[in-house]
Amino acid sequence: MNPHVKLTDEAQIKTVESIKRLSPDGKLYYMESVWDYSVIPDVFQVMFGAGCSTFLTKNLEGTNLFCRNYDYTHRKDNDLNNPRTGLNLVVRCSNPSAKYKSIGGTDATWLDWQNMSLVEGTPDDGVTDISAFVMLPFLCMDGVNEKGLAVSIMALSLPATWEETDYETWEAKVPKGQEPIILKGEGTCPQTWQNRAAHLSVAVNHEDKKAWIAHMPHVKTDMEGKKGTIGHTVLMRMMLDNCASVEEAVALADSYNVYTVAPGQDYHVMVADSSGQSRLLEWVDNKMNIVDTAHATNYRRTADDRFHGVCPRDELIKAFFLRCRKNDEFTGMREDLIMSLMDLIRQDPDNGHDTGNTQYSCIYDLDNLKLKVYSFGDFSTSWDFEL
Repeated sequence: MNPHVKLTDEAQIKTVESIKRLSPDGKLYYMESVWDYSVIPDVFQVMFGAGCSTFLTKNLEGTNLFCRNYDYTHRKDNDLNNPRTGLNLVVRCSNPSAKYKSIGGTDATWLDWQNMSLVEGTPDDGVTDISAFVMLPFLCMDGVNEKGLAVSIMALSLPATWEETDYETWEAKVPKGQEPIILKGEGTCPQTWQNRAAHLSVAVNHEDKKAWIAHMPHVKTDMEGKKGTIGHTVLMRMMLDNCASVEEAVALADSYNVYTVAPGQDYHVMVADSSGQSRLLEWVDNKMNIVDTAHATNYRRTADDRFHGVCPRDELIKAFFLRCRKNDEFTGMREDLIMSLMDLIRQDPDNGHDTGNTQYSCIYDLDNLKLKVYSFGDFSTSWDFEL
């Protein structure tokens, strides 16, 4: 068993000691969270800092299935010379202060995103301190509760303002874990919606001997009359713990200001339930916008960004939905087609166009409260859970 020296609470210790490996390569684990996380210990407060695709469909029997690919690229130590890695857990949450139990997928690498030390194999290597894993209920990227309410989070692009910097010293300014953006062609400058740009990214044009640094906004809503300000993943945890329907989840979201932890981050959240209802929530210009939709990827529906209307993965989802219509009515999707669609829209950085890597894939059965999980784009092996 790995050390967990920061924990003294019996329920927290029981939580981390429940961790067990699922995939042989150590990229997928399972954990049961049984502690009351309604009050977060001070020692863990500093951790809150976290291209995906989601769609709600029915199979031919009429069962509501919430399907999700979680895409992100991680490298050990944030070193670009290291191979892509990941550390994902299926977390079952039984908080005694919550209304409902839930189960969902988490990306544990975000527990130490500055150093990227938590990678495949570390939860059971006998050395790594796993105290921080008690916070994984707040890092669920998706999940379902015992009322059949499901949630999913997806990253969004933000515009960049580029500041010219000294060309001779540009290499020293590239943030750890990022690649410089190389611009080709005399007179070429970085664009507002530059591909692969993040906060403090460095762009270089060697022909012009010029370099730039990107600055991106820190997104935070500020609407009068709200209860307080919370992050997107905390909002998702509150939904799973307390909401029984899409209507309740939307009302909860509308009662808070929502923010991102650092500049250059933004997200939207999709909610669905066992009645077949689904909504996409976006925060734009100090307003929460609600979109009636059954699918979403990494572009805003209620504002422009560089992916708006031109996301190939979203176009594939639309095409499959159209294929499963008869007399202008959706008839349900064969489960082999569902699997084919999830495979087609997963991200593979060796594909050329994709910038992310599919860490895990989930199919949530909202009617029978079941979960099927696949690891790192391998759809030949799955793990099954019931809530």
